[in-house]
Amino acid sequence: MPTGPPRLVRTRPGPVRPGFALTGEGAEPARPGIRPRGMRTFRHVPVALTAALVVAAAATACGDGGAALMAQNPHPATGTVTLTAPAPDTPLTGTEWTVDSLLGGAAAASLPDGAAGRARFTIAADGAVSGSLGCNRFRAPVTVSGASLTVGPLTTTRMACEGGPGEVERTLTGLFGSGPLGWRIRDRILTLTTPEGTGLTARAAPAAG
Repeated sequence: MPTGPPRLVRTRPGPVRPGFALTGEGAEPARPGIRPRGMRTFRHVPVALTAALVVAAAATACGDGGAALMAQNPHPATGTVTLTAPAPDTPLTGTEWTVDSLLGGAAAASLPDGAAGRARFTIAADGAVSGSLGCNRFRAPVTVSGASLTVGPLTTTRMACEGGPGEVERTLTGLFGSGPLGWRIRDRILTLTTPEGTGLTARAAPAAG
């Protein structure tokens, strides 16, 4: 075996040897003009498409985590929740209402002697209210808007009324002419009130049949 200091050996430039291409089956020599077996060719891909592919891959990788989140909250809240008041158990229109008490602020007073069952009215679907004020009969236009109603000018008969029926009639005439009234129906009882809290309660007549 030769001994001594290493020598520098010069070589002449030669032809470039073929390199190797990385394919799906491993590395194999790259031959000019021939694409190695299994080698994939990549073309220019738009940036937006590339970003979409990255997001899709991330979503796939996190699939189990997303499933866990859906399991914890299977009904995510979307949109706007709207609350609707329940419909009254008795319709306001088409029902005959019989006045059974008068309201004075927070207190309710029973009708005076001789007036029970005499004051009653019906609100028609065509926008009119008619009935008895306790003594005289009446008719008037009525407008219903949401939870309030407004009774127009009353047209009445002209009988003289005394005692309890006359007292109720004067109260109802002032109530109907006072402006918008709040109304609500619960357990077949209609309540009409002014902003000051005065008003009446009336019970629905028994259903026919």
